[in-house]
Amino acid sequence: MEESIAQNIYSIKRLIRCDLMKKKTLLLLLILTVSIYTLNINVQITAEENNYRPTSLELTPHELIEITSDSNFTDYGFLGIGTAEDPYIIEGYNITTTNDFGIYIGGTTKYFIVRNCCIDVIYIGIYIDDVADGTPTVINNTCINNLYGIALEDSVSSTVTNNTCSNSDFGIYLGASVNSTVTNNTCSNNNNGIYLLNSDNSTVTNNNCNSNDIFDITLEVSGNSTVVNNTCNNSDIGIWLRVSGNSTVVNNTCSNNIYAGILFYISGGSTVANNTCSYNNNHGIWLFESAFCIITYNLLQENEGYGVNSSYGSDNNLIHHNNFIDNNLGGTSQAYDGGTDNIWYEKQEGNYWSDWSGTGSYSIDGLANSVDLYPLEEPVVVEYPQIVLLTLLLSIIPLILTRIISKNVKKKNSC
Repeated sequence: MEESIAQNIYSIKRLIRCDLMKKKTLLLLLILTVSIYTLNINVQITAEENNYRPTSLELTPHELIEITSDSNFTDYGFLGIGTAEDPYIIEGYNITTTNDFGIYIGGTTKYFIVRNCCIDVIYIGIYIDDVADGTPTVINNTCINNLYGIALEDSVSSTVTNNTCSNSDFGIYLGASVNSTVTNNTCSNNNNGIYLLNSDNSTVTNNNCNSNDIFDITLEVSGNSTVVNNTCNNSDIGIWLRVSGNSTVVNNTCSNNIYAGILFYISGGSTVANNTCSYNNNHGIWLFESAFCIITYNLLQENEGYGVNSSYGSDNNLIHHNNFIDNNLGGTSQAYDGGTDNIWYEKQEGNYWSDWSGTGSYSIDGLANSVDLYPLEEPVVVEYPQIVLLTLLLSIIPLILTRIISKNVKKKNSC
């Protein structure tokens, strides 16, 4: 499968390089690549990387592992030489202790992988701080009962994948770690599931974040990021972007949350497409001081509040081709517009409203007195418009890299 993906990506690059004007051919290749692999790549990765989960008794008991220089890797006798091709390997440990940290790595320049460990400590299970760009990979670990399950700070282009983090204040935390990838993790029963701070250009994809007390996935001051294919249920807020504009939020499921499925706060210029926001106790998608966003091809169903609430300061947004089904029951409208110059249709096609009378426009609550001039008679069938295709294609690339890194890893990631 990896070879086929690589061939498709090579073909796309060659087309771009040789003939930028052949946009129709490029789009066909994009459709082919995404339609095939977005349907099965998640299933295959899950099947191959989670087929074995031993107990802590099968791991080697160990006290705190503390690495503060490159030489410490060899002091501990870890396998590898610290290159990208042969990184140091820290694996197979059960670290259950009253120490503050389970594994601490800081100030290093060598490549390393932390994998297949089970950690239960006081403060941070796995803490990586100020290491060289692109050197850390944290994969297939279980971190429970910590203040932070996994924390990375000042660690650019890091990879955190296939970990399980629970019963902590923060399951996975990245601070000032731009260009990082957080994928295929399970974060449940924490206060916060996945939290990125000052970590622009990051990718958060295929994570399962459920029943966290406050937020499932948070991006704070982490703009130009991609949030794709995550499940975020039973929390205060499913996905929260705070001062994280120009981001892309695609194909996530956010249900049964208290305040909102997806909340944007001062995060304009973002694209929100093909998400399912249903059965939330308040709004499905909530924009606050977030302008120039595109809200399209989303399913907004049976939220107690509005399906989409474009509130104060959320101006010049484009909202079209969404399915609004039985939101705000007992109210007068399934959406709210408190901004200015928001448009609820595109090219004489608006949104589907389950309570539309069938004639005329659809009125939207709010001071803006907005209307959808062109309500759709039938629910929208998502056909992956071009912006969604491009986003999903980009989301596949880190998954391919993750799979290459971990294809020979024996799976040991639960206590």
